[in-house]
Amino acid sequence: MNVSTSALGVRRRKPATQNIDDEENASILKLGPEFQLNQITNSGDSEQLIALNLSEARLLIRAALKERNNKNGGQPGDSDVDGANGKSNGEGDGEEKEDEISNMTLAGPNSNEIMHKTLNYLSNFARFKNPSSTETVEKLLNDFSASASEPLHPFELAQLGTLECEDAEEAKSLIPSLTNKVSDVSLQTLLTELRKYQTLS
Repeated sequence: MNVSTSALGVRRRKPATQNIDDEENASILKLGPEFQLNQITNSGDSEQLIALNLSEARLLIRAALKERNNKNGGQPGDSDVDGANGKSNGEGDGEEKEDEISNMTLAGPNSNEIMHKTLNYLSNFARFKNPSSTETVEKLLNDFSASASEPLHPFELAQLGTLECEDAEEAKSLIPSLTNKVSDVSLQTLLTELRKYQTLS
């Protein structure tokens, strides 16, 4: 009988030379091969790594689902789905319910539970819900990276766009690899600027 090793829950062995200090030192970004800056596409071409923050992922998935609905002839109520445009008619719990219904309509009746949960998660935790804010935030993050002493990794930029850090100290404790790349003053300026574009809920 052929059984996949992944089905057996086999744990990967750590290299014998790796010590505990290496594991705990997060000031140096150590990501797997899937986070290398130069990625090879299926066609064999090389392209830069793209890492999305939750707001970008939300817009991308919603746009793909809308496109799929349009190709399939649409469904009743598709035109009523306005969550991707940043519009909201309710407040508090009513707004969350509206987002949930909007997500279910957008995903369609044949979608699975994971799609609904993903859309709801992104609706709850995306900081920037309209396309123009998300675009402005991307430009702010890229400009910030260009002005840093060492260009930031796309993963670090995605984390800055996702996490709702109050100050530079909190940002550096959550993303320790920023410590030697950016000053507290410039990081605080960026965080203050990002807060201006955040969607309030």
